Amino acid sequence: MMRPLGKKHVPRGQAGFSLIEVLVGMIMGLITILIIFQVFAVFEGQKRTTGSTNDTQMNTSQAMMLIERDVRSAGYGFGVAGGIGCKVNASFNGSAFSFYLAPLTINQGSGVQADTINIMSSTNDAFSVPARITVDHPPQATNFFLDSTEGMNVGDILIAYEPGKDCTMLQITSIPNGNIQVLHQNTSPWDPPGGSNIFPQPDGYTATGGAMLFNMGSFINRTYSIAGSAVLGGLSLAELNTTNNTTTNMTLVDTIVNLQAQYGKDTDGNGTVDTWDAVTPTTNAGWQQVMAMRFALAARSSLFEKAVVTASGTAAWAGGGIALTLKPDGSAMPDWDHYRYTVMQTVVPLRNMIWRQ
Repeated sequence: MMRPLGKKHVPRGQAGFSLIEVLVGMIMGLITILIIFQVFAVFEGQKRTTGSTNDTQMNTSQAMMLIERDVRSAGYGFGVAGGIGCKVNASFNGSAFSFYLAPLTINQGSGVQADTINIMSSTNDAFSVPARITVDHPPQATNFFLDSTEGMNVGDILIAYEPGKDCTMLQITSIPNGNIQVLHQNTSPWDPPGGSNIFPQPDGYTATGGAMLFNMGSFINRTYSIAGSAVLGGLSLAELNTTNNTTTNMTLVDTIVNLQAQYGKDTDGNGTVDTWDAVTPTTNAGWQQVMAMRFALAARSSLFEKAVVTASGTAAWAGGGIALTLKPDGSAMPDWDHYRYTVMQTVVPLRNMIWRQ
């Protein structure tokens, strides 16, 4: 028996989705995807912030270590305590100049701008005691007669010192056999003919006046400052090359934007720092009081945040405040508060000054 023609019966459990059900499903899927992407965006933002902050902290720690290492060695090889702070006359290729023999000099920045730190020390691995001058050395002489040349080598930089006189920098050109002496002839660019334009007038250095030489090796003269890009900055090092009297500049660590430093002084002579200030000594007695240095570094994160993330433009440190609102060149930075900052500080003893006490 044939069934009558008509509408085919479809079981309800096998029926398809209606258009409304499809649209509702699509909307719910889109909402879910939107939530996932929002969570992912927040997570990535936090990840970038955390990563950038970690990088900034690591950069700051590295910069602190580099400065601290050099500061601890400041003044090494300054064999005569009385010579610290003396004016040193020098000449290179006939051009005379002078500087002050100081283990550490802090040059204060204008206002809240970054300071610079200059460090001097010797590279002489075989530390030698100062050699006393046994024969008077007039200004035109090109050799020093000494009580010993132990530890001295051709090419070493020497500092001549006598109480009450300017110091003089010279270079050993030869050490003859026989008489104990060193020559500083004009075959070296550091030694002008006869030395007449840099040695004390009119009598040069005298044996009866207690004149002596101390050996600096190739002489370290390094200056740390803030440089780098217009936003991120960096710790910059300028280093003197005594071979050709040129200075090499390099950026050691990125993102460092400010440096502040102070001297630690023992003003009462009890061997303990009792005063912190930024006043550079001008006398030997003043330099004898300098026992330590404290400094702080501020580093700026490389990540620009859309929202304001830093409320104050000055961070506190033991020496007062360190500005966060400046570009590395010292000019104002309008959007400084859209970056995160790391500030670290430390105290570094000048061990070569302490050991002289």
